[in-house]
Amino acid sequence: MILLVEDEAITRNAFADALRREGQEVIEAADGVQALSLLDKWDVDLVITDLVIPRLNGFLLVAQIRATQPRMPVLLISGYLSQDAGRIISSGSAEFMHKPIDPPDLIATVQRLLH
Repeated sequence: MILLVEDEAITRNAFADALRREGQEVIEAADGVQALSLLDKWDVDLVITDLVIPRLNGFLLVAQIRATQPRMPVLLISGYLSQDAGRIISSGSAEFMHKPIDPPDLIATVQRLLH
């Protein structure tokens, strides 16, 4: 199961629909706090999160995931690459895709991270 964390509903729906068409189970969150709540309730195999989300940003969300589930694959998505994102990526804590993201590229990356 994939947890997709994105505050922009149009983007979240487009990504979720593309992943579901490929047979993936997807649960969705609009902010970091909701994402942590869903992680407690569901058996998640991969987290896809935007960096700029309300209530708990993507950096803090990744830190929380790493504290409890250090091997969980995480894919960061953002329209920009900050220095903090660069450190997270270079440390191996997460992968990164730059927005805008074509659904076929997202699907290929997800399949790679899940296998």
